[in-house]
Amino acid sequence: MTNEDDTKALQILEKAVYKAQNSLEATKHFQPFLMLRTDAGEVEVYENKIEDTQESYAALEAILSKRIQDNDVDIMLLVVDTVIPDKFVQDISSSIRVHLEEKSQKHNKIGARFLYVPYALCRVGDGEMFVKLHTPIPVGFPAEYIV
Repeated sequence: MTNEDDTKALQILEKAVYKAQNSLEATKHFQPFLMLRTDAGEVEVYENKIEDTQESYAALEAILSKRIQDNDVDIMLLVVDTVIPDKFVQDISSSIRVHLEEKSQKHNKIGARFLYVPYALCRVGDGEMFVKLHTPIPVGFPAEYIV
């Protein structure tokens, strides 16, 4: 992985987390979504209106599988609002979970990561809701999609 690969991954990761954060501030929830960066450098976002989170996530996985077949996906992020597994929880259990895979990592045995970004919904007095993000918790595992 080069510094350029790191920069590309960090940029799209940041976009995904801020998208989720903005949605949480507006609605206190966000639907799962898929964000891709193509080999041409274009960012694509896929969403759906399926209310059941598991069904929504599965539909996004189906889209991802089709897009991966085109062989032009450089970086993929599947993002969901979830609870951090007990063995990783520190203080806060609510999180934005980002499943991150990169083409530049496909030769590595541990080529994928879950990044659990703990968050708390906060309000100052009678003011607007805001989301306080905490230090991400990375969990590595073998890639599932970009292989």
